[in-house]
Amino acid sequence: MFRSALPLACAGLALVATPALAEPANNLGITVAPLGAYVLQGRTEAERTVGYSAGLGWAYRKPEAVLEVGGHLASSRHLTEVTPMSVRVVPLGDTRVRPFLGVGASLLVPHSRPRPTALDTLGSRVLQVGVELSGGVGVELGQNLFLSAEARYQNFSARGSPFSSERQSLRSTFLGLGMRL
Repeated sequence: MFRSALPLACAGLALVATPALAEPANNLGITVAPLGAYVLQGRTEAERTVGYSAGLGWAYRKPEAVLEVGGHLASSRHLTEVTPMSVRVVPLGDTRVRPFLGVGASLLVPHSRPRPTALDTLGSRVLQVGVELSGGVGVELGQNLFLSAEARYQNFSARGSPFSSERQSLRSTFLGLGMRL
């Protein structure tokens, strides 16, 4: 009887001694960014659209990792842009202040035209494909809350081909509050 109790006691002690392994890690962060602004610049200074935007972002990371996968959706009166997936480098890892740099593929959907009769920065297509460069910082406020500030530069084709030499750029900034799930 003593021989079977000893392995059971050791297994029980191992479970009690490592409760952190049994707890789920909060790896998914969701950010609501109600404060955002953007400038969509076309080929000329006349082809410029400026406005306010709101966004929803997400990021998945493992503890102690320097890479994370994220994305966002932002919408305004004139356009909706989404980056379904971007890869971000977080050089400081798990710290209270976490700066990052990222790169990803973006989609732009214009849904209203400031000047319906002429081509403008929103172009003539329904869906535009481009690339995104982003940078930002997250500041931990509590155990699962954080403040997020992010700036993005996106470059889209102004014509049908995503590799067209006629380009337009979208610069935006966002400030939001996030939660780890």
